[in-house]
Amino acid sequence: MKIKKFQGKTFKEVLEMVKNELGPEAVIISSNTKKDPLTNFSSIEVTAALDDNKETTFNQISLEDNKPLHLEIEKIKIEMALLRESIAKILPVVNDSSKASLYSLIIKSGIEPNLAVLLLERVSHIDELREILLKEIKVTEGDIQNNKGFIFFGLPGVGKTTSLYKLGKLIKSRNEKLILLSFDQRISSVAQMKEMSIKLKCEAKIVKDPKDLYKIVHKEIGKNKILIDTPGDGKITYASLLKDLIKDIPLRKCLVLDTSMATSASVNTLMNLDPKAYDCIAFSKIDIAHNYGNIYNLHFYSGKPITFLTLGGYDDEKAMIYPPYNAANLIIGGFCEN
Repeated sequence: MKIKKFQGKTFKEVLEMVKNELGPEAVIISSNTKKDPLTNFSSIEVTAALDDNKETTFNQISLEDNKPLHLEIEKIKIEMALLRESIAKILPVVNDSSKASLYSLIIKSGIEPNLAVLLLERVSHIDELREILLKEIKVTEGDIQNNKGFIFFGLPGVGKTTSLYKLGKLIKSRNEKLILLSFDQRISSVAQMKEMSIKLKCEAKIVKDPKDLYKIVHKEIGKNKILIDTPGDGKITYASLLKDLIKDIPLRKCLVLDTSMATSASVNTLMNLDPKAYDCIAFSKIDIAHNYGNIYNLHFYSGKPITFLTLGGYDDEKAMIYPPYNAANLIIGGFCEN
């Protein structure tokens, strides 16, 4: 077994040195970054080995039998080393202790590592982080209750109907007229819509044919604020179904996202949904989420402005609806302002 250490400026350069001297069959045993304390320059050190024993042994036969796996492992090692080198170039603060605690804070807040890297490039302390989040998180213009209305889309159970009711209470608190519309014809949903209309002292209609929506909205838009509920399903069918029909209607097309849901699950929703089908996002269930970095992640991936944040269940006395500028406070400090 021949073992040797190689040094160079980049991993790619060192890898070429290994191949030239030991050949393509050489195995990478370890790699690390070394910094000269005098010059402060970094270099890559790789330890490589070559089995030059020509005898056939049990280990050699085993290695040949698993050659595809062996090659795949070596490929992964090389890719990981290249990734470490890339991160070191993008984020030189990896070894900077002054930013270590800030990076830890960002990750613990739930912001994904790749987005944390981009944030950390521009900030050095928490106050700068808050300022960056306030600038980067886009929000819809004006107060939420000053809009002509909303149509809500989302997965089952994310809180569309509950958000509609809370927004309805906010509108009615200003003594404004309101009408509720719903495409959900299930008996339980119809009963809940009737119950909400009684509590909010407003009219409610079940829309059976999507084609009727355009006619109803244009009849009511000058007289009432309009809130529209849609059934939830895995593909959010109604968002695609109504996309062309409602594109000219002056209502916000809002995708409701569950703050407590894993980022990956919500990202799948965004990937399967035509971005033209909605123009803003809202976050529900902020009271049961473990952290709030998901708000930043999904805002970034969707590219849509945030229109409001909510907590509390249907008809919960503690239920609240907050303006979108609270997102930065939640991510950093975990509190909301009215």
